[in-house]
Amino acid sequence: MSGQFGKEELVHLHLLLFHVKKTFESYGLENEYFSEYDSLNISPVQIFRQKNEHQEAIFKLCMGIMKAMGKEKEAEELCKSLKRLAMVRAMY
Repeated sequence: MSGQFGKEELVHLHLLLFHVKKTFESYGLENEYFSEYDSLNISPVQIFRQKNEHQEAIFKLCMGIMKAMGKEKEAEELCKSLKRLAMVRAMY
């Protein structure tokens, strides 16, 4: 196994995180990451969308969930690490 998610696994993860977002919102917890997710105009049931679109949606949802849980510092560190990883991958 290569360690990377296939599209089907990404869609399942997207769906799970979407439900977590909806739960937070039902308690009145919203933030800019959830707004950014909403602006992507993608939902987990849109299985025809590109893999990278689901990945971006998952990223926004994870960041929003971490911030809603009071883990903003950790979310920022994760964001920086992922950006560094993306830059390294782009070089190869």
